[in-house]
Amino acid sequence: MSELLYLDTARLGRMSPGAATALRDFVALAGDEGGGLYLDRFLAGGLPACPDSFAARFPGLAGWRGIGGLKADLRSLADGRPDLPVLLASRSASLVKLAARLLFHPCRNVLTTDLDWPVYAATLAAEASRGGRTITTVAVRDAALAGRLAEDELIDRVCRRFAEAGCDGLYLTAVSNLGVRLPCERIVRRLEADHTVRVTVVDGAQEFGQFPPADRGPYCDLYLAGSHKWLGGYHPLSIGFYGRGRSRDRVETILGSMTRRGDLDDPLLRFSTRLEAGVCDPLAETVNLTPLFSTQGAVGDSQGFGNPLPARLSNLDAAATVAVGSGWRPLLPSPALRSGILLLQCEAGAVRTDDPETTRASLRRGGVAATAYPGGLIRLSMPSIDFQGGQLNTLSDALRLDR
Repeated sequence: MSELLYLDTARLGRMSPGAATALRDFVALAGDEGGGLYLDRFLAGGLPACPDSFAARFPGLAGWRGIGGLKADLRSLADGRPDLPVLLASRSASLVKLAARLLFHPCRNVLTTDLDWPVYAATLAAEASRGGRTITTVAVRDAALAGRLAEDELIDRVCRRFAEAGCDGLYLTAVSNLGVRLPCERIVRRLEADHTVRVTVVDGAQEFGQFPPADRGPYCDLYLAGSHKWLGGYHPLSIGFYGRGRSRDRVETILGSMTRRGDLDDPLLRFSTRLEAGVCDPLAETVNLTPLFSTQGAVGDSQGFGNPLPARLSNLDAAATVAVGSGWRPLLPSPALRSGILLLQCEAGAVRTDDPETTRASLRRGGVAATAYPGGLIRLSMPSIDFQGGQLNTLSDALRLDR
């Protein structure tokens, strides 16, 4: 069978080679050492803290320099300041809870768009209801996917609604799961110039690792990301960047309060914070450490790679052209609102009624891994290098409705 064309990062991306190597050697280390002394030393300081033989036995872990080293690498990948605080959690839901509390502690009315991930939107709604606050949602998705909304028009629509509704907080999704890119920084800068914006949170789960690095700190109070999608870490690890001067203390105060009260109970978040601080808690909960090492390996693969966006957008154009000739209609936002995610709508009525898993299985038999949604809609996530060899032919054959 030919190599699988992997275009599916809706929830989990394909594990990068560095992540797979790091994970393999961590399994070997755990098998040899269990939870003994050398594992503790390795967690705190990496291979240099262990016997000399470890470097030859577990070379895939050479990049691990402790929690502080991983956070430093993530800062570098995000192009953030050296002192930018980083949170690591095992569940994205944990940091979304923190984001919701951060928003609705001071804000009376938070503006969002209909690009938000539904589960996260529900978390925001629950927190708003708990505090008697309001959420104002701006509809932009359908017009953007139809190519009827230019970047400046989108910014005008969002900013106008912010003023009309008397909003004072922002929750923005940098790239939606359907591929629409939101010009978050331009929106925030414009609103802050004319209005009081107490808190801004950006969901960058589909942006981090897909787009080139950008400074996450100065324009928002909390930036949410993850290593398991576009970065290629595979094992879920939720990442939060904060550190804006006006809100750094507030983030840490709310985080501490939620942790003490049990409102935010994430074992990896607690463990990583204590390990970085050099605090050993023999009574702490047992924690799954796997995401730390797969993330470290994935970060190593991505460092020095450069800007993957031009290749992704070039691939998107090529895949859209192939799809048109295979019975699918591309849903293309205006160029400035595009990402490396291509949505295709099936033109045939029969496929529109298929169960998404049926569509997904059909594509997989054709050699393509993709995401499928109800109504004959599929999502293709573009690779970071140009399509190789016969990959476009593979995609065309897999999409053909008459095969």
